[in-house]
Amino acid sequence: MAISLRPTLRFLFTTLQFIESDFYGRVGAELARRGHEVGHVTYSRRAARALERHGGPVWCLPDAMSTLPLADSDAEAEAERIVSTYDIPTLRDVWRTDWACDGRSDAENVERTVRHFVALERIFDDYRPNVVVPEVGSETMRTAAHQVALDRGATVLFLFYTIFPAPLRLYRDSMHAPIVPQEELRELEPDERARVERFIDEFTSERRPIRDYRAATVTPPKLRDFGRHIAMRATVDADNEYLVPGRYFTNVFRERTRAAAARALYEPPGERPFVYFPLHVVDDYKIQRVIPHCYDQASIIEQVADALPHGVEIVLKEHPMSVGRNELALLRRLKRIPNARLVKPHTSSHDLIRRAEAVVVISSTVGLEALLYGRPVLTLGQPFYSGYGVTVDVDSFREIREAVPAVLGFQPDREQILRFLGAAMRACHPGKPVLVDDSQANAVALAGSLDAAVREQQPAATTVS
Repeated sequence: MAISLRPTLRFLFTTLQFIESDFYGRVGAELARRGHEVGHVTYSRRAARALERHGGPVWCLPDAMSTLPLADSDAEAEAERIVSTYDIPTLRDVWRTDWACDGRSDAENVERTVRHFVALERIFDDYRPNVVVPEVGSETMRTAAHQVALDRGATVLFLFYTIFPAPLRLYRDSMHAPIVPQEELRELEPDERARVERFIDEFTSERRPIRDYRAATVTPPKLRDFGRHIAMRATVDADNEYLVPGRYFTNVFRERTRAAAARALYEPPGERPFVYFPLHVVDDYKIQRVIPHCYDQASIIEQVADALPHGVEIVLKEHPMSVGRNELALLRRLKRIPNARLVKPHTSSHDLIRRAEAVVVISSTVGLEALLYGRPVLTLGQPFYSGYGVTVDVDSFREIREAVPAVLGFQPDREQILRFLGAAMRACHPGKPVLVDDSQANAVALAGSLDAAVREQQPAATTVS
């Protein structure tokens, strides 16, 4: 008699620092409890020691890189091999978004990037993971782990946060794709329609921001973390390039100073008709790595403003996570646009969406929120909700001049919006990434979603008695 068994898979998590590593260590422990094997690669020696307590193999990447006998000539040859092996245009494309590489020479960055790839290749060949969870980000370790995993045939799972009741958007192998295939947009069953309508009513009535506003403050917990970072940097993590305790206070001072100086640039939305443009987080992985052509937001906004009819303004608002982080030069440049208004960061996005003639986004969730209000949306950076007929989309900035007037006359079809929301909600899962929620309850929920997602793709193992 054949008995179906739940397949055991090898998970590999790649993490940077202790908070991240601690959370995914707990996620991994829950996956191990569910019958999987779990390994970890971390950049922190302290985190590696803590992860070892969960069981399973653990690698500290700096230690793995330091053991590689790599001469300058070897690095150049390895660099050529890596570019020819993986889906990267140049080796520079890997390190260009990694702040730990800033100020280094090209030769140093070549060797550092090569060491990342070679060390991870050896780890992958030794452990042979089926599923890799690299977390999203712009660091070399994350990019290299993604590429090596794909080359070795492992499934790569990226974790994204959405506004839906089950907020985990789980992507396989790519960080940039529509949330569901077009054919998933079908007529809704009565219970599905009720669920979507209830979500819309609750979200629009609560009128809360989906992320807390960033505050550059010094608190007792942050001071404790600062002291711990100093101790670790002076001892076990002395060569950890991402552990720079001084950056914390430097950033707090810089962000508080910028936030104070920016107050003079803000003004009310005004009484004229306007389109609403939420600024993207400038150092976010997506705008740096996935859609780098959208990095110069000021240029994009100037083009949108120029395409607006006479009498229509563009209202701009900083992202909740960017308060004090945007360069004053950027904000002053935006302020100089004749028909633009930069409003206070804490201005309600819900109010702006309701009042706007249209919403224009690069890749912001605000565009998705606008669909809940039935507002017309223009997308410039191919967000996951574009391409379904409920938004006006451009593939090239040269289309902006025609697309801006077009979106002002566009009215999205409510039935199509409901079908899209229903399909998107069916595709999402319980759980949140660590930066949103690092609680134990979320670690258990996230492990359950990872477990369910990978088992859907795996045939059941069998034994014969």
